[in-house]
Amino acid sequence: MSLIIMGLALFNISQAQTVKIDSSYANWYYQQRMEYFSKTPIPKNAIIFLGNSITERAEWQELLADSKYPVINRGIGGDNSFGILARMDEIVNAKPKAIYLMDGINDQFRKLPHEVSVNNYRRIIRKIKQQSPKTKIYIESALPINEEMTKEAYTKGRNVLVPALNQKIKAMAQEEGVTYIDICPLFQDENGVLKKEFTMDGVHLKASAYIDWVNFLKDKKYL
Repeated sequence: MSLIIMGLALFNISQAQTVKIDSSYANWYYQQRMEYFSKTPIPKNAIIFLGNSITERAEWQELLADSKYPVINRGIGGDNSFGILARMDEIVNAKPKAIYLMDGINDQFRKLPHEVSVNNYRRIIRKIKQQSPKTKIYIESALPINEEMTKEAYTKGRNVLVPALNQKIKAMAQEEGVTYIDICPLFQDENGVLKKEFTMDGVHLKASAYIDWVNFLKDKKYL
């Protein structure tokens, strides 16, 4: 190895070592949701919607009242890929019919490297495959945000990160042989920004937007 190549390699290692990975997740809200989950066990053959606040805020059971399978909401506001991975035992032990996982934006808010997020997705998928092999896995794209409407500093400069994350999630889903669903076209404009008519705060969806979401899943035969 030449001195130049060796120097570049050492520089890259040094740079990688300076990246701070915030893997925290178990705040007070997470803990109280987990307590709630422990007292409301998942029935067998359930359809589970798994994710963060964007998942939690949906009335999935009402929107899918005609389902012949139980519909369960396992969203936790503020959750990230580390938190979802940490609570997968409850999910896989229930042997669900299907899991719809949508996550990502909270990872972007803390600027986690995409490789870290994708690796957590991969670990989630493989855990499902290993412990509940009959479960159908659907990975949904992370939604964009509208930074003109957001107030928190940690949201600024993050929307540009979403398309690259989704590309990597899609590639990973293909590698793992699971279904990837791109829901971004439902809610974003031509610039990849969450449309104002679908959000109140630039991040979360209005209640009525979930009707479009469910109709899309049904039209595309994902539900």
